[in-house]
Amino acid sequence: MDMTLFTSFQGRINRAKWWLGTIIMMVVGFVISWVVGSVIGTSIFSIVTEGGVTPETIGAVSRKISIGQLISVAIFAYPVIALMTKRLNDRDRPHYLVYVFWLPTVLTILAGLAGLTMTVADVNGVMMPTQSGLGMVLGLFSLVIGIWALVELGILKGTPGPNQHGPDPLGGA
Repeated sequence: MDMTLFTSFQGRINRAKWWLGTIIMMVVGFVISWVVGSVIGTSIFSIVTEGGVTPETIGAVSRKISIGQLISVAIFAYPVIALMTKRLNDRDRPHYLVYVFWLPTVLTILAGLAGLTMTVADVNGVMMPTQSGLGMVLGLFSLVIGIWALVELGILKGTPGPNQHGPDPLGGA
């Protein structure tokens, strides 16, 4: 495999290469997230081990999970952005869309660092962790942007023939 798929922002890639690169990055992302989570001790089960379900514990665990997410994203953001940029090049779409596609991730991590994505709800006398209103809005925003990114990068064809970013990766006229 050509590693420039993950290291260069130049040129174009077709959908098949994008999907292959995306699957590789997903596997790498899961592994990195698991390693980082293990090292810093983050999991949703931390709520139980760190003092029970209280607003303070929920906020602390949310921040700890967000720190793990921030570290993980910082590790694999460059190759993912390179992959997205080359696919946008193939579609002859503006590069700022990469930032639009990353916006929900960044906002969710920042809100988590501030302890704003989770809360505590009393369910029949039992305190349960639940998503806050902001967490729900960010989740919906992530879904909408994620579907748009999936369609734009993984489903729609690239521009036929050469464009300003190079020749058609499928060799079309």
